[in-house]
Amino acid sequence: MSKRYYIRNQLMPCEEDFTHEFKGHRNICVENLPPWTQANEKQDRASRRAVSRTLNAFLNTGKGGTAYLGVIDNGQVKGLTLSVYQKAHVLGSVYDLMARYRPPVKSHRYQVRFIPVFDSHSEAQAILENMVPEVLETDLQDRAHSFRTHDYCWCDKDNAIKYNAGILQPDYVIEISVLPWLTSDPRNVGDGCGSFTNLHPIHEDEEGNCFFRRQASLVQYTMTELAQLTRHEVKEQCLQTIKQLKEEIAELEARKANKIPD
Repeated sequence: MSKRYYIRNQLMPCEEDFTHEFKGHRNICVENLPPWTQANEKQDRASRRAVSRTLNAFLNTGKGGTAYLGVIDNGQVKGLTLSVYQKAHVLGSVYDLMARYRPPVKSHRYQVRFIPVFDSHSEAQAILENMVPEVLETDLQDRAHSFRTHDYCWCDKDNAIKYNAGILQPDYVIEISVLPWLTSDPRNVGDGCGSFTNLHPIHEDEEGNCFFRRQASLVQYTMTELAQLTRHEVKEQCLQTIKQLKEEIAELEARKANKIPD
């Protein structure tokens, strides 16, 4: 069975743009950020931002996008070392984050994938062909994780102990994808803005901020700007609907004039 993988130190096949963002870390929410990476007396601006801002922007554009964790700014693949328990931690952290957005984000609107990183294509083929399922330790698999903190979780400490014992874990690129908003998806009915237009909802992140994607960067909008943006999107969608209705009316009138049965 063929599986996707990345080669360490190679460049990604895409660049940072409207729907792609690279992050070298896995600090999902703002609470995960170490204090020394934030602005202080010695540092004018933060050197690290939470992945949450990017995910929030992908949601608010309505077009979706993917954040690649384990890839540095220039697009070079480095990977993040993760045990099976740390992968479970990432999944839980993303779920916890999306539940904190306002309005909350339903689970069908995003995906989390762990793509293995290898040193070469030959190594990848050899390992993937002989890959066996990871075994969970009974006393650890149901243990609760600590999400909203920059301190190490038990799964990080467990991995450090195993590393010191010579047990090495694989590296991954974590792909967190926000899917495009689909008005036709029945799971989205009632979540849109307005019963007629059903535009995609605007979400506040865990700090109450609203970000949008602009090319390869983020922009934060005020409430006034959000209102103007919403009015513009409603107008555009209404114009499209009116155009479609006019075309249907014209077709019906033509059928009637030519006495063509429906």
